[in-house]
Amino acid sequence: MSISLNLKRTTRAIRLENKLKTVGKEWVTWAYCGVYKNKFDAYQPLAYVAFKEVLGHKLCEKVIMRTIPITTLGQVTIGSIWKDGVCESSVELPSEDFDVDYRVGSWHFTNFEQAIKNDTELPYPFEIHPLPYKMDKNWFIEFQLASGGKLVVPCLEFFSRCYGRSQEVKRILATYPWNGLTDSCESKFYAPLDEPEESGKWKVKLRKRLQNGDAAFLAHAKYDPYTREAAKLIHSEIEANYVADSTTPLFIRIAPWFQGPAEIRAKGIWFDNNRSFLALEIMGGSDPDGIEIERHREIYATESHRDAEDVVDEAWGGVVSKGLIRPPDIVDLTGDLAPDHDSNRAEILDQDYVVMGIPRAIVDRRGDRVTNRSRRLSRGADALIYSSGEAHGSNKGVGLVLIHAKPVIETKGILIDMWNAMRYLQKRYPRNIQGVDWFTYGDNYQSVGIPKLIALDQFDDDTVIPTATKNWIYSDVDTARIRGVMVVRMLINGRSVHIIELQRRPRKIKLKDNREVDGEEPFKGVVITIENDEIFFNWLKRFLYEIRYVKGIAQKITPYAPGKADTFSHTTTESESTQYAVAVENALGKIGITLGS
Repeated sequence: MSISLNLKRTTRAIRLENKLKTVGKEWVTWAYCGVYKNKFDAYQPLAYVAFKEVLGHKLCEKVIMRTIPITTLGQVTIGSIWKDGVCESSVELPSEDFDVDYRVGSWHFTNFEQAIKNDTELPYPFEIHPLPYKMDKNWFIEFQLASGGKLVVPCLEFFSRCYGRSQEVKRILATYPWNGLTDSCESKFYAPLDEPEESGKWKVKLRKRLQNGDAAFLAHAKYDPYTREAAKLIHSEIEANYVADSTTPLFIRIAPWFQGPAEIRAKGIWFDNNRSFLALEIMGGSDPDGIEIERHREIYATESHRDAEDVVDEAWGGVVSKGLIRPPDIVDLTGDLAPDHDSNRAEILDQDYVVMGIPRAIVDRRGDRVTNRSRRLSRGADALIYSSGEAHGSNKGVGLVLIHAKPVIETKGILIDMWNAMRYLQKRYPRNIQGVDWFTYGDNYQSVGIPKLIALDQFDDDTVIPTATKNWIYSDVDTARIRGVMVVRMLINGRSVHIIELQRRPRKIKLKDNREVDGEEPFKGVVITIENDEIFFNWLKRFLYEIRYVKGIAQKITPYAPGKADTFSHTTTESESTQYAVAVENALGKIGITLGS
């Protein structure tokens, strides 16, 4: 059987030593087929991966099996194409967003062997993505969809992409038990907190190898018994199924690590008349709802020093420097050797992970910096090859590599981003913010769903104004689509605060490097607090009338507003947990409100 391929150019930052060197041939990553314990380095579990040779735009039927470090699954994604150990392109697959339910009973494990033996429905039609064996034992998670179809996700893909953002988390989970001893998941994940636990607070102090994006999973693994049991299942299944000297891979089940509604974005293959989907690459997902997480870091100095490639700071006391590796730079990786204690470190980025929905509220706590300045940060011995295992020995020329996905907050336009930012802040400051509701005159105040907009009135035909002003009321002049206004009320300490946003037209924005990206018109938002709701509604009608004449320049109107009112810009920072949370807090500050106080 051969399958047609649509290819796109792509790159990865790694070359897998002696694993994917194909002597001029091209291989496509086809499927993940279990795991192995590593006989050469016990601290680097291996994934068993199926490849197929690419012949033009067709695939060879024959399957080629290779083992790779489990930490490289985010690089060796299903559909990636490799030649001489380097990724040059990948199969272009459709992407889709799904609403799923992680609660027990809303999903189940399945595989082809189990389905055939029990004469139940197959995970998916075998011919759309045939695995190495008809009675294949690789596990999938099957989610029921509201459409009546199902979403089928390979367990190892779910593990690689959804259990935290760093591949170090996966290495630890597959290597160590949860027994609280020196070599355990607890000791590898959590540094001593150095302060008492507090009722109603979730505090995690992350080890240096971990990423900030790991905090949500690790906080749940510490405080949520359900997550702890799901995490324990990984190592316990490896141990329970391991047989010394066996050549059979271990097939492990990976469960969703929290319960409740969730979102998943995935690339894959539609089937069942486009009602069901086989997810071959997860691109993003949602965080669990819950209590705010207090994130601490095990660091020696500032995070900026830690991440800088060329900074040397005495407070680091001999810690080895590291640098971020991006294509076209290539690093050779091995799963057979442990990294040296004194070699360089490198960081490699997997595909970005899109955080869908409202991100989990996480607040950073900065500990005291190290004051001992007797030693300097070392650049480390030159590394010829890199490994993700535990450091052991020296002078082998093996550096430490840390691989992780960058969590990104996807913008859905300023209106939705601002709505999500206000809902996020309500979760972060529940004592201060009692409610967040959108408003229209027809719907009154509503807290659920996507906010509806209040449409601006058209000008009368006999109104004498410039054409540009008359056309401003349209979000799309060609279709005469009327521009809308989003009105949101935040109840803060029992006080009504309204934030008003204008619908923007899309436009191209030029960046500093002269690249053009999609963007929107740059209107300022309005924040206003009026004690009397009736006065606010009357003023809002006047605002909706006058904003048309000033073409959205709200600062020409707010000085005449009753109560406290001001305009604000939509500032954002890379360190934010959600887009425009800082903009909302700055807006509130302009009328004298500070959250958290």
